[in-house]
Amino acid sequence: MSIAGRLHRPEVAPVETRAGDVPAPRSPAAASLAVALRILGVCLLALAAIEVAFPSDTAAAADHTDASWWQATAIPLSALVFAAMGWLAWARRPANRTGAIMVVGAALLLAAGLANLPIAVFGAIATVLATAVLALLVHLLLAFPSGTLRTTTARVTVLAGYGVSLVMQVPLYLFDPASSPGGVLAAANRPGLAAAGAWAQQGAGAAVMLVTATICATRFARAKPHARWILAPLYLYGILAVIAVPLLPQLIVPLTGLSEATSSVLQVAVITVVPIAVGACMLLGGFARTSEVQELGAWLGARTHERESIRDALARALGDPSLRLMFWAPDPPGFVDGDGHPVSLPDPDGGRAFVTVRLAEAPVAAIEYDAALIEDPELVAAAGRVLALALEREQLTAALLASEREVRRSRIRIVEAGDRERDRIAQNLHDGLQADLVLLGLQAQGIADIPGAGTDVANAARALRRRIDEAAADLRALVHAVMPPALTQQGLTSAVEDLADRMPIPTLVTGSVSADLPPQVQSTAYFIVAEAITNAIKHAGAGRVAVHLGSVDGLVTIRVSDDGMGGATHGRAGMGLAGLRDRADALGGRLIVQSPAGAGTELIAELPCE
Repeated sequence: MSIAGRLHRPEVAPVETRAGDVPAPRSPAAASLAVALRILGVCLLALAAIEVAFPSDTAAAADHTDASWWQATAIPLSALVFAAMGWLAWARRPANRTGAIMVVGAALLLAAGLANLPIAVFGAIATVLATAVLALLVHLLLAFPSGTLRTTTARVTVLAGYGVSLVMQVPLYLFDPASSPGGVLAAANRPGLAAAGAWAQQGAGAAVMLVTATICATRFARAKPHARWILAPLYLYGILAVIAVPLLPQLIVPLTGLSEATSSVLQVAVITVVPIAVGACMLLGGFARTSEVQELGAWLGARTHERESIRDALARALGDPSLRLMFWAPDPPGFVDGDGHPVSLPDPDGGRAFVTVRLAEAPVAAIEYDAALIEDPELVAAAGRVLALALEREQLTAALLASEREVRRSRIRIVEAGDRERDRIAQNLHDGLQADLVLLGLQAQGIADIPGAGTDVANAARALRRRIDEAAADLRALVHAVMPPALTQQGLTSAVEDLADRMPIPTLVTGSVSADLPPQVQSTAYFIVAEAITNAIKHAGAGRVAVHLGSVDGLVTIRVSDDGMGGATHGRAGMGLAGLRDRADALGGRLIVQSPAGAGTELIAELPCE
């Protein structure tokens, strides 16, 4: 698979970028990494200086030729190059493993250079890890630019490389005391086995290098033209390096007559240029961008049910775990999150920045990121262009959710307006007509009590008083039904308990809910309970009703069950359940009726508390 072969870039307009004019403060993660890398660099530099300053007796006794001096200093210098390039890459892309691989390469080179120190244990460590850097070279080439091994072939090749370098190295020091400093690692003196192991290691190593060169050449050939100039410094030289390193001691030295010391220096020099080539790619601007293309291209190529979210893919590719996606919603115009909630663009002075991704001149999304972790907005813009079509799909979903939320908010406003109108009507009836009826009742009683009034007049006045009192009672019941005082004064639980106390059949209320629920939720829940009890009495012939109130996971739950005849449905005429279902839907809730014939009815409602 090529680095960019599976990507289809849509035509997009230039992105808009914005960041603070004041340098953004470094995030804690970036600051910690910078400190750790400085400490690591100092340690590697100190170890390299020790290896050069304190050579072993063998090295000190060697002829003081230019080749001998270079042989003593080549490995520490190469390690410093690996460390410097790794430090630079790691600091710029903390989430990318390429920098870490090069830093490990520096450590392996310095471990191999321990052979120059006059301590047997250090020499043993150097012998064990003498060729490990060659395996790491394979790892670095095949993991570039994302820092991870994307294919099974690459993973098997790297694993084989480490096996050749570490496992097949064992016979050399196990059966050849001369190869084991101080005899620390030698188990027996078996020159034949040691020679056979050396030949096997060289052959297997050459095979691994050949496979690596083939993979690099294939990747370079399959890369799109715009990516080749970025990959050229590393892959072209990498192919040369993996071929030249095993051939130097086997073919080139015998043909040219170079000394062993010169051959070793040349091998180290060839290896050293590899991290420099990585640095060249980085300076050309392709290090981060190409790795993003590969990582995001792999995300696009994955099956939908297997891949992570687009936000997580962007965060991982860009190395910013705090990355946030915002999507454009046209009505009302503005940015929303993935759930359709309105969001604000970041403050430029807060260390955050963003780029706006456009498709066909229209805004699709905005990518907010940590300006301390990602200094170049164009890197974010490039990632946005790669995923523009996927972002458009997410944007359409977010815009739809935002539209649904706006519709729901408008329906909630209608419910709230209806409740306010109910409250106004109830208040007007209480303060107006009910007060008038009370006064009329008192006047009728006054007529009945007038001295000298005839018996017929007194009886008629008392009858009028009773009818007025009955009308006033009916009016109070109507006012209570329109907007019960207990609901507004004491909350849902008390209002339902008061309702149950006034029922003509046994009605049990269990559970409770908060008294601080939004008014529209309280009123809807109350009317659902009232309608369910009314239906149980009037239509189901129930002899007992049970009501349970509760709340879980941000939902108010209402459960009303009776022992009536059952058979209730949402659309049954005169039962009012259809209207209550619409009211519950307006709040984003739901209403369920379970009413098998002859087995009673159970009504379940769930209403969001927010």
